[in-house]
Amino acid sequence: MNTAGDANMLYLVFGTAVGIVLGINIAFLYSRFFGNKAKVESKLRAEIRELERRLRQKDEYIAKAIKSAKEER
Repeated sequence: MNTAGDANMLYLVFGTAVGIVLGINIAFLYSRFFGNKAKVESKLRAEIRELERRLRQKDEYIAKAIKSAKEER
């Protein structure tokens, strides 16, 4: 014996399930596209700091080499 409320309950359950699946998919896509930016940005900043440190160190080595060459002459 089917009543009018049974069909409405079926639509409610189906709509809730579809909403949950869509919500999970949207959350996954959001974290994939926008969540990784912070990780990538921090990794790039660390790499920039490392490159700047190596550049300063290289400049110091060049200055020492020039000073040493001047002293030998």
